[in-house]
Amino acid sequence: MTKEFLAALDQMQHEKGIPKEEIISLIEHAVSKCLAKVYPLSDRYKVTLDRETGQIVAWGIKSAVGKVSDPRKEILLSAARAIDPKVSEGDDVEMPIEVDEIARIASQTIKKVITQRIREYEKISVYKKYKQMENRIVSGRVFRFIGRKAIFDFGDAEAVLPAEEQIPKQFLRANSFVKTLILRVEGNEKKCEIILSRSHPGFLKQLLADEVPEIKEGIVEIIRAVRQPGIRSKVLVRSLKEHVDPVGTCVGVRGSRIKTIISELGGEKIDLVDAAKNPAAIVASSLSPARVESSAVKINKTKKQAVVTIDPSQRGQALGQGGFNINLASELTGMEIDIEYGEKEISDTAEAGTGDNLKTPPGDITPETADLEAAPLPAAEIAPETADLEAAAELVTEDKEKE
Repeated sequence: MTKEFLAALDQMQHEKGIPKEEIISLIEHAVSKCLAKVYPLSDRYKVTLDRETGQIVAWGIKSAVGKVSDPRKEILLSAARAIDPKVSEGDDVEMPIEVDEIARIASQTIKKVITQRIREYEKISVYKKYKQMENRIVSGRVFRFIGRKAIFDFGDAEAVLPAEEQIPKQFLRANSFVKTLILRVEGNEKKCEIILSRSHPGFLKQLLADEVPEIKEGIVEIIRAVRQPGIRSKVLVRSLKEHVDPVGTCVGVRGSRIKTIISELGGEKIDLVDAAKNPAAIVASSLSPARVESSAVKINKTKKQAVVTIDPSQRGQALGQGGFNINLASELTGMEIDIEYGEKEISDTAEAGTGDNLKTPPGDITPETADLEAAPLPAAEIAPETADLEAAAELVTEDKEKE
């Protein structure tokens, strides 16, 4: 072995993260074990790799005795003193071995030790790397499918996207690059499995954080997110600065920010609810797309219950198919929500489009119903078909001027 070998160890330390001294110690230990098995001089050996030249030096070790009973373990005291005059009976004597004698044995052993250690370190580094990346979004290539499970290739590791963690009715294609959330890393450093998700609420929260700089900067905070994957999501947000609208910030100019997220989720509708509102307004907003007045919400803070009176025509929208919408609203607000039905009177003026008595529910923004200057919306459901807010404001202004 030469200085080039030591340079290779330095490069391995830089690229693989394997400490050079650890590799050298492993080599020394492995060569000594190998010599003990195949070399007849002794059953114990001491091996040192010179840090300057890269050469391996080895010694056989025997005990000095007056009478030899086992030639591999013992040496006559007179012969031992020929090597080291200071040796006493019972002392260990180190007998040098020629480098040429150990070169063949050492080369094969070193190759095996280094290869094995590299594999071990790669497994350890993969486990540590992805364990630290839990709850973060990564982009990977869809490598293959096992049943409904998708196997992703990240270059240095493979990961699994189970069927239950996929967005319903959204089909993945082999060799396509897809964003996923690292949900958890199971196992240990020797053997681990990376579990991915696209249906977890954390995936939506991380998409928002990546798309909205104000969230990463700590200006806007996501308090809670709940999902019915592929259908609807609800996100409770608040601003940590007085003059920043958290809902508008997440939506972006003309919906630019939220549309990117909706596209990634396959058209899943998103309701954004401002946590700065009073509890009744939050409950009303959380029932979007149903049209609910905050005055129609009665809250029992002690029992964490809310009774909401809505127009019978809004029943389907408030409940959602199979009751998913009201369940999401309950999960978002942390309250048990009960629905009561009552007739809602709408004046002729409101029907004519003045907007005095007809409020637009969160997420149903259209030029015909939104009076943007009169009052801010309690929440925003941003879907691909959402109207341009500026255009809506212009239309409302024109209607007022005509009147």
